[in-house]
Amino acid sequence: MDTANLFRGIAVVIDDEIGKDDANINNLILQIKKKNMPYLTYKELPDDSIIDNFEGISFLLLDWKLQAGTLDEFVTEGVTAPDTIRQFGIDENIAFLKKLRESCFIPVFIFTNENKENIIQVLKDNDLFQEGKPNYIFVERKNDLTGHTKLFKKIDDWIRKTPSIYVLAAWEKVYRSSKTKLFHDFYNLSPSWPNILWKSFADDGVNMSLELGEVITRNLYTRMNPFSFDEKILKKHRGTPPDKNEVRKVLEGERFIKAEGLHKDFIATGDIFKMSGGKFLLNIRPDCDCIPDRSIAEGGADDVKLYLLQGSKITVAKEKKAFRKKYGNFEEADNQSIIFNIIDGRTYDFRYKDLIIKNWSEIKDRRIGRLLPPYITRIQQRYALYLQRQGLPRIPEIAVLDD
Repeated sequence: MDTANLFRGIAVVIDDEIGKDDANINNLILQIKKKNMPYLTYKELPDDSIIDNFEGISFLLLDWKLQAGTLDEFVTEGVTAPDTIRQFGIDENIAFLKKLRESCFIPVFIFTNENKENIIQVLKDNDLFQEGKPNYIFVERKNDLTGHTKLFKKIDDWIRKTPSIYVLAAWEKVYRSSKTKLFHDFYNLSPSWPNILWKSFADDGVNMSLELGEVITRNLYTRMNPFSFDEKILKKHRGTPPDKNEVRKVLEGERFIKAEGLHKDFIATGDIFKMSGGKFLLNIRPDCDCIPDRSIAEGGADDVKLYLLQGSKITVAKEKKAFRKKYGNFEEADNQSIIFNIIDGRTYDFRYKDLIIKNWSEIKDRRIGRLLPPYITRIQQRYALYLQRQGLPRIPEIAVLDD
């Protein structure tokens, strides 16, 4: 499979030599043309307002010596540009790359005629490149990429060594086609389908925006399955193998969203609150009940009542003791749920005995994040069984143990 073909959309090229005779960048642009990809060209770094619109582009090519090269024209022939001018160019590039990182997650190809290792070191110093790990920034000499197809062969080789970029490109390919099909399907049913659903949700007294988003997400998800990722790319680790801490960080991101990533007024099942005395509260009330009561004229989010389970951190020793290696999960009593590695690498034990009810207004400033499905769904299911449990007589120890 030619992974470079996964890239669809617009390429962006930034190089002050665009259009000059015999400039290497013209060959790279020609290779993009032969792929029938649309592209945008800039002879200088674009403004922040333009960068904000880069979301959705395929990839970006950047000439590292862009600013310094432009300023060299004003330096007397035979005289090297001052270090301050060259540093200015580097600082501008770093600021651009950091701004780009905030706007979108795309592969960035830095082309240069300078020493690659020097540029990589500058990227490392600015937290834009990780030693021994696959990176989304690629540094290569221009001369090594000129030709008929060298650019995309290099891209293909690099993608195979950078699983995060490969997964993004493969996922987006399915996402784009599924999204288009979804909206065409609903448009064919009725061009006014959003209005119809909105009125239905309003009559039902629920959060219309939330419900409409859920309908779109559910229908999009069903159209995106099944995925087919290349096992050869994802099975093999490139660079330094991930250590224990790195694995735990990934698992935390998969099941827990920190508060800064949540809308401040959106209350949901799984919200976790940090209280005093090392205690934590977990909201298990269904999402449909975590919206303001529209039947009350002056009702608002502050009046929403949350159903909360109380929990606390468990020690590393207890975490290891409760872990069942054979099954890859934890041994739990009927009255508890152990949630692995969700807040700063720690594991938590939530108990079912006491259900605490509080208004959102009382604890909204203490929310630290949200536990995601299917983990919160499992806790809700286990709690429901706990409420309906039938107590059984204790079994005498002598009937089981030898001593």
